[in-house]
Formats: sequence, C-alpha cells, structure tokens
Amino acid sequence: MSMPGLLPAPRPDTVTVRLIGDVMLHTWQIDAARTRARGNSSTREFDFVPFLDSIAPALREADLAIAGMEFTMAGEPYTGYPAFSAPDSYAEYMADCGIDVFLTANNHILDKGIKGLKRTIRTLDTLEARGRIRYTGIAAPEDTLHNPLIVRVKDQNIAIINFTYGTNRYPELDHHILCQQDSAVFTMIAKAKERGADFVLVCPHWGEEYVLTHNQRQEDWAVSLAQAGADAIVGAHPHVVQDAANITTTDGRTVPVYYSIGNAVSNMSAPNTQDELMVTLRISEGKLIDISHSWLHCYRPGQLTDSYTTVFFR
Repeated sequence: MSMPGLLPAPRPDTVTVRLIGDVMLHTWQIDAARTRARGNSSTREFDFVPFLDSIAPALREADLAIAGMEFTMAGEPYTGYPAFSAPDSYAEYMADCGIDVFLTANNHILDKGIKGLKRTIRTLDTLEARGRIRYTGIAAPEDTLHNPLIVRVKDQNIAIINFTYGTNRYPELDHHILCQQDSAVFTMIAKAKERGADFVLVCPHWGEEYVLTHNQRQEDWAVSLAQAGADAIVGAHPHVVQDAANITTTDGRTVPVYYSIGNAVSNMSAPNTQDELMVTLRISEGKLIDISHSWLHCYRPGQLTDSYTTVFFR
C-alpha cells in the first residue's frame, strides 16, 4: 500500500551520490582536535570528533559520498591558513565518516610546494590501496586512473572530474593538477566517455570568494561543460553557497549546476561561511532521475559543542 504524497521507491539499480563542500583545517581546528585528544587521554595526537559526525550517517548511507579536500598532507609541521598541511589522520577521519572520493584540485594543493604535493599523493595512494578512499584532481606523472576517475557502482560507471581555477603557488611541476584550461578539462570529459562512463559529474573549484552569486566566467564554463557532455556540475571554492541553475544543451539534455555548495567544515566566521549544502543525486541507467539538497551549518567551538560541528540545519 502506498502512502499519499510519497515518491515511488527508487529502482534497485539507483545510485545515490552525495556531495559536501570543502573540508578545511585551519589552525584553530588543529588546536581544537589536539586539545580534545588530550582531554580524552587519547593515544592519538588529534581527535577530530565531532567535526562531521552528525552528517556521517547520511554520507555512509550514500552509494558514493564526495567531498573537497582543501588541504595538503605534507607532513609536519601541521599548519592552517595560508599554507595548509593536515595530519594524515584527518583523511582517515574523513573516510571513517563515509567519504568515498576526495576532490583534490584546489588553489591550496601546492601550499607546501611539489614536495608537499608528492607526499599528499603518496598518502592518498596508501589509503586507496587499503580500500579506504578514491581521489581525483591530482595525479603522479604516470597515472592514468585518477583523471578522470571512474567508479563503478551498481553496474553504472560514474565519472568524476575535478579541476581548479588555479593554485596559490606555481612551482615547476612533474605531477599533474587538473586546471581550468579548455583542452585539459574537455579532454577529461571525452576520455570519460571513451572509457565507458554512463554519467559524468564535474566538480569545479572556481568562482569569487564570499560572493553569493556566480560570475559570468562560471556560467560560460558551465554551459561549455554541459555541451561537452557533463551530466551534472557541482562546484565549490567561494566558501559560501551560491545560486543553482539548469542548463539546456543543444541535444536537449537538462544539466543541473550548483555553482558553489560552500564549505563542509572550517574555522570561518565571516557572513554566510558557516552555511553550506549537501547535494544528493540519484542516478539510474546513467540518467539523473532526481537532484536535491539539504542545508548544513558549521558551528565553531562553544556554539554547540566544545569543538567544530557540522549539522543538518533548516
């Protein structure tokens, strides 16, 4: 018996994908995690509970949970803004919370130079070899698997492409960071199709920080990405939630765009930086059958708990 007003049950092959914004680790977050570990007499140096614990059940429930990793894992000393280097255990914590795919192309990925980038990739490779996570956006020179990343879920090939508008440092690179250049990004979409992607999700790191509406460059790129074959576009970087839209392509497809879903957890307190989105896509037979979002809010220490806490809001 069906209940009035309820959506029909999803098909058994429906893939649920959930995305949250940029996971950050500012200095005060490092200090809070260290203090909490000491207070709990933990053998670990850092305790990141309860950063994402409240939303972790929803992330674990998804077939694929994706988050922006806006930090390096360059080793000690651990530092926050303006040059991020997080403990390896932070990535472990994210995986514990249910995050399956790390988006790594962002303006801070070269904060600790090429040495920091290489160590970050080695750490991610180790986590991946243990079956903990997958990642995309950066890659070693010989790597052909992470850009684009294709994840097979319920007999569907979901391609994830992550690029950044640029980086804060520009050392000589022998590694790959997918940047906002026509040839590189659109080549990735073509490669995803060639490799049998049923659905292409593009996750740009772009836009103007702290601005609540997208700019013309974002819109132009979104149209081009949709025309090139993107099936959905979910962006971040501005640290605030921006507007969303639908793009109709020349072949009649409707491609949803979330220009920015904000942060996931951070020490930011400027207006609108603590509000953020979790976006949920449901995909069946390579087609988007539903897209929705939930509002989140990141509380700083003393507002809800003794540490940083992201919760469902509204």
